[in-house]
Amino acid sequence: MTRQKRILVASSLTAGGEALTPIVKRIKKTAMTRAYVLAHKAGFKSFDAGGIRFSNQADNLHLEKISPKICRKIIMSRNPTSILTGTQVQEKEDEQTLEQMLWQAAKERGVKSIAVLDTWENYIERFSDLKPLADGNRLTIKKGTELRYLPDTIAVMDEFAKKEMMKLGFPEGILAVTGSPYFEHVLSEAEKLTPETRRQFLERPVFSEFEDSGKTIVFMSDSIESFYPDIGFTEKSILHSFLKVTDEVAKDTGMKINVLVRPHPFRNENAREAYECETGHIKKVFHNPITARGKDPANEYSMEELLYSADLIVGTFNNPLITAKLMGRPVINYQLNMNRKYHFQDYLSKQDLTTKVTREQKLDEAIIGLLNGDIIQKTLEAAKGATDRIIGLLE
Repeated sequence: MTRQKRILVASSLTAGGEALTPIVKRIKKTAMTRAYVLAHKAGFKSFDAGGIRFSNQADNLHLEKISPKICRKIIMSRNPTSILTGTQVQEKEDEQTLEQMLWQAAKERGVKSIAVLDTWENYIERFSDLKPLADGNRLTIKKGTELRYLPDTIAVMDEFAKKEMMKLGFPEGILAVTGSPYFEHVLSEAEKLTPETRRQFLERPVFSEFEDSGKTIVFMSDSIESFYPDIGFTEKSILHSFLKVTDEVAKDTGMKINVLVRPHPFRNENAREAYECETGHIKKVFHNPITARGKDPANEYSMEELLYSADLIVGTFNNPLITAKLMGRPVINYQLNMNRKYHFQDYLSKQDLTTKVTREQKLDEAIIGLLNGDIIQKTLEAAKGATDRIIGLLE
C-alpha cells in the first residue's frame, strides 16, 4: 500500500508565501499527498492573499509566537515526510526565523527539508545569525555563524543565483536550479489580463480622483532602515524625494500623472508621513489592498492587476519590482545616495532590466524617459515548470 506523503509548508515572509502558494495548491490536488501550512508574520497575509485559508482549518496554522520547542511539537504531531519553507532574514523580534527553526528540527527528526529562495539578495544572511548593533538593530553576520542554518536542499531561481551562492561558500550539492513558482504564477496570471483590466482597475472608488488620461506610477514603499541603518536613506526620505520630483515633472512638462503609493503590508509605519507632503500637480493615493482585504471589497485587487495597470513602477529594492519586470513593465530602482557597500538588485540594472537612480537630480530624466518610451528596458524571462520541479524535490 502506497504511503501518504505529508508536506509541512511554512513561511514568515510575504515573498516566501508567494513562492510557496502555487506549490501548496498543486499539492492539495494530489490524492496521496497532504499539505500542512504554517504561517507567521507577513507569511499569513501572503498565504491568505493566495487563497489559502486558516480559520477553522486543522491543517493550516497561523503562528503568533514561534520557538524551537513549538516547531518540534508541530513536527512531532504532524509527522511530515518532508518540510518545505521559504527563507527569511532574522529580525529584532526573533533570534531565529521560523524557517531556520524548522530546518534544525527537521534534521533532528531525520526529515527532508527544502527551502525556496525568492530573490537574488542576502544569500548568506538568510542562513546565518545576525549580530545586533549598538542600537538594537540586526545587520551584520555574527562571526562564526555563516551558513549555520542549512536545509537539505535550496531551490534557487536560476544558474546566476547558484553561481553566486557557490562563490559565497554554499555547497554545490544542496543547490537545485528550479526557477521560481511565483514567477511562473505571475506569467500565467498575466496571460489572463487585457486592456479592460486596466480600465476596471482605475474605476475602483479609491482611484476616483485620478486623471482619466493620466500616466499611472506605482511606488512600492518599504521600510528597510531597521535592517540597514547605514544604507543612506530612509523610507520617509526616499518617498518624499520621489513625490517631490514627480510633482515637479508634472509641473514642468504638463504631463498628467497619477501616483499610487503602496505601503508594505506590515512595515508601513513610516510611509504615511512622507506621503502627506504637499504635491499640487499630481493626483495621489495611499493604499494597500492586502491590508484592506475583507474590509473594503470594492477596492480589492491583485498584485498582477496593479502592476499590469501601471505605466511605471518605482521602488528601492523589493520583490514586486521583479514581478513588474516579469509582466513587462518599466521599473526604476530609486536608491538615493545608497551606501556603496550595498548592491541591491544590481542583477537587474546591470542587465538593463531596470533603471537604477542614485541621485535625485537624475530621477526626473528616468521618469520622463520611461513614461515617454525614450528609455527601453529589457524583459525578465522566467522558467516555466518551476512548481513541478520543486514538487519533484519532495519525492
